[in-house]
Amino acid sequence: MRLRLFSAMFVTVPLAFAACNGDDDSGPGAAGKGGSAGKGGSAGKGGSAGKGGSAGKGGSAGKNSAGKGGSTNTGGSGASEQAGGAGGAEGGAPSTGGSGGASAGEAGAAGAAGSGEAPVSFKVRIENRSGDTASPTPISPGVWVLSPHADPLFTAGTPDRGLGLEHLAEDGANASLASVLLADHTLAATGTFDTAVGAAAAGAATPGQAFEFTLDATPASGTLSFATMFGQSSDVFIGPDGGGIALFDEHGAPLPAHDVSLSVSLWDAGTEKNEAPRMGPDQAPREPQPNTGPGEGKIARFSDTTRALPSPSAIVEVSVSEASGTFTLTFTNVSGMRHAIDTPISPVFYATHDATWSLFTPGMPAPTGLEALAEDGSPAGLVTANTSAAGTGTVGATTIADGAGGAGPALTGSAFTLTITPDAAHPLFSIASMVGTTNDAFLAFQPSGVALLRANGSPRATGDVRADILQKLAVWDAGTEANEVPGIGPNQAPRQPAANTGAADPDATVRLYADSKNDLAGPMLGGFVSVAITHLSGNDFQVRITDTADTTAFPGKVAPLAWALHAPGTQIFTDGGKASAGLEKLAEDGNPATFASELAARSGVGSSGVVDTADGTSTAGPLAPGQSFVFSVTPDLAHRFFSFAEMAAPTNDTFIALDPGGVALLDEGGAVRSDAAIAADVLAHLFAWDAGTEANQAGAAGPDQVGHQAAPNTGAGEGNGKVRSVDDPVWPFPAAETLVSVTVTPL
Repeated sequence: MRLRLFSAMFVTVPLAFAACNGDDDSGPGAAGKGGSAGKGGSAGKGGSAGKGGSAGKGGSAGKNSAGKGGSTNTGGSGASEQAGGAGGAEGGAPSTGGSGGASAGEAGAAGAAGSGEAPVSFKVRIENRSGDTASPTPISPGVWVLSPHADPLFTAGTPDRGLGLEHLAEDGANASLASVLLADHTLAATGTFDTAVGAAAAGAATPGQAFEFTLDATPASGTLSFATMFGQSSDVFIGPDGGGIALFDEHGAPLPAHDVSLSVSLWDAGTEKNEAPRMGPDQAPREPQPNTGPGEGKIARFSDTTRALPSPSAIVEVSVSEASGTFTLTFTNVSGMRHAIDTPISPVFYATHDATWSLFTPGMPAPTGLEALAEDGSPAGLVTANTSAAGTGTVGATTIADGAGGAGPALTGSAFTLTITPDAAHPLFSIASMVGTTNDAFLAFQPSGVALLRANGSPRATGDVRADILQKLAVWDAGTEANEVPGIGPNQAPRQPAANTGAADPDATVRLYADSKNDLAGPMLGGFVSVAITHLSGNDFQVRITDTADTTAFPGKVAPLAWALHAPGTQIFTDGGKASAGLEKLAEDGNPATFASELAARSGVGSSGVVDTADGTSTAGPLAPGQSFVFSVTPDLAHRFFSFAEMAAPTNDTFIALDPGGVALLDEGGAVRSDAAIAADVLAHLFAWDAGTEANQAGAAGPDQVGHQAAPNTGAGEGNGKVRSVDDPVWPFPAAETLVSVTVTPL
């Protein structure tokens, strides 16, 4: 017998994920809150139903139904007339509930009927430990299965099966997958978890919370698999690989209580384009409704944040050594090599301290000196403010990069090396360094710092210190200056006319960097471009496309364009489709020639062309802010719609275009439409589009973006549409074992 019934109602809500609203008291055969009833029918008072079999002499379900939080399951073959197997006796000991502590009904959890072996109960605990990492995240309600076969939930290297894993991985909704698993008779048992220990209602487990559930198994049940969403992602979920987690040893004995966290990985479902963790507008905490992000490798309206910054592991690499109590730490700038951002890092402030001191307090304004470091890269103010401060030991700054001739930032490939000798009174240390291509983002540990010494005052192992650094190092927003697009903002250190010139941040508190603004959203791409079409005479129209990005936080450029006049219903690209070779070149490299040739050969296109020289100039190239492309078009009744496409730069593969069907310049009878009507259509249908051909990088600071890339078409692809282990070259995630702790305990 295996589990059949799940909680009656699953409601998806933004970042509550799948809120599972089961009744507290289940009726006959119904699952209680967080639990599941048996597959073959509810257990009778004297026994449990086997797979496919009816209840034994004990009768149909009555008191044996799972109570609140109880998870009844079985793993054996069909029950005989005598209801063979270990049924829960009336009044038997309750099992630990799926919600953590709630009990099964009077009869207890049903046993593994007909298996020939007494079942063993196990408690599984999945604890969210992400609060001390660079990517704190909720984890969603999930599903679990016992299976004697490999790959019960997915097969790595193949597309998602379309059975509900997509809903869980993208939106944290476990209902559809749970229903499919329920009907899978090859599984020994299955169930759900939806309520964190101690929580009053179903929903996601936030950092520090845990899901718990119990299950009954025999060696024949196979291994344990589960899946829960990494909430601050597009479609990443957490679980073991297809082989699952063993509950018994090779002799059939239950394994003792143990931590299985190293058996758990992060997986990319391959169903939605990846965005920066904790910042993507199409991720569950921020999406307007479930399943709103585009699929991998498909054309879609651009919805990414233009202000994303990657995890610290895409910016710096850390090495640690120790001799005679002195630690040497090297922070190497690897940003240009990790494919997310190319940025300098500033000189590094450091301090040894005790537990009473911290560099800053999240949610509070930046302390003295932090603004100067975070905005301008100067650690001097922090050193002055914290030297001899209560709780500090050694305070200083390393201002000269290794091998450099003078003070200054470390560019890609160079490093800052610190030498620190802690003492028993000050066993912790903290650092801070500016992310140079930003307004006020900085690298720092969680405020508690990193321990260099053990409780007895002896040096910690360098491997443990490095592991703590990698876990606790994060990118923070100082809250002292309004953010602009990284790599191009006019008030960022490499471009600002003087120190401290940017506008104030509306949120004047220190917090983890998580700016999800899309500066290319809104009318005319948020002011990035202006498109005006005016009637001249006869059927002649003038098109003027002006780069107005200098009025925005993204003062980028507009590349040469391809245009077409075409029939109603003709589309120059397909929303949700694959980009053509020509559109890829236009969107990634700003070269419209191939796309224009494709348009000229397309059925329904009457005329087309390229415009590549700014009005008043004689040299082909992109528009600088304030410049315009100006050209004329002449539609006819058969080809009365106008379309165009051009790259927005610097980006990876973002292009500017009207909706694929364009806008009408003539009405259905061939009469000229008014300038006002055309202008309204342009305003309503002009968008930034993502070609889906190259993974988007950080703002305007990506090393594979046009203007930065070594050669055309050098960026990583946007995804392969297959379930795979998370190894994103652009948006790295922490290791799964730092995000969750998973323990299995036989009861």
